[in-house]
Amino acid sequence: MAASVNATFVSPTSIRVDASAACQLSCPLCPIGQNNHNIPTVGSGMLKFENFKKLIDRYPQIRQVELANSGEALLNKELPQILRYAYEHGVETILDKGVNLNHASDETLEALVKYQTLRVRCAIDGTTKETYAKYRIGGDLQQVLENVKKINAFKRQYQSTKPALIWQFVVFNHNEHQVEQVFVMAKMLRMKVHIRLNVNPDVMPVSDPEKLRKYTNYTSRHDYAEREGRDYCWNQCYHLFTDPQINWDGRLLGCGRNYWGSFADNVFEEDLMEAINNEKMQYARQMIMGQQPAREDIPCSQCQSYLTMQKSGNWIRLEEVSLAEEPM
Repeated sequence: MAASVNATFVSPTSIRVDASAACQLSCPLCPIGQNNHNIPTVGSGMLKFENFKKLIDRYPQIRQVELANSGEALLNKELPQILRYAYEHGVETILDKGVNLNHASDETLEALVKYQTLRVRCAIDGTTKETYAKYRIGGDLQQVLENVKKINAFKRQYQSTKPALIWQFVVFNHNEHQVEQVFVMAKMLRMKVHIRLNVNPDVMPVSDPEKLRKYTNYTSRHDYAEREGRDYCWNQCYHLFTDPQINWDGRLLGCGRNYWGSFADNVFEEDLMEAINNEKMQYARQMIMGQQPAREDIPCSQCQSYLTMQKSGNWIRLEEVSLAEEPM
């Protein structure tokens, strides 16, 4: 959504508030899952409805909220209440950062439809139970697909086209042979498909990189960085301008990829707009535009997105931020 954009002052109409920093799976490359509670900046917990309500009540300019980030948003038992309050106040909700959809109550699945969530991105990295479970350790593909079908049933019940369902398929060496089948199954389930590159191409590397190029235009994230001069997830730098990330406990993270430190301690109690435009946030925006040197107390200085831009000189530009309607 549109926002007033410059390096020193932003007034976003969209924000990102993590509904859950807890996850029931143990995905090997994820820093958040069952075996990886080692990110102090994020912690582990759930967004409380009362804190979400504070943001909506205090800042009527907010028109859209992304509720997924580090954990599994659907585990939050207060999510139906959160979705309802947003809907009743004319605020759009999305779960575009992704959910694994392994455990969700019927109440939650119905709420996604009833309260008109725009988009739900489902992380499904296999078309068979065995292949899916090799990365989504602890997950059950049958249950995931059953929950997709339940959402579709609620969409028919409410005669709704929302939420749009996206099948996100991260390609590894154990599932690359199933890419074509994903499109067939997704069509049957009324889902769009997003083929995504492995976060670490040196782990579980694909055997046929050219197949990846067919679907993504790149053979790996290394290939992307070499050709574009930016990290594969550089779009998340837009968050500092257009839709800043708030942790489940109120810490201002700035973007959805920040594991290194917060920009403010608790925006549920502090003034959100002041925090978004404090000295550290302003400096961070100037840093990723190449207008200021790296500074140790700015989390961006440790991020691969920043380091890649620093190396290539292909910095974020205000004009591209202004045109960005749906940051990743």
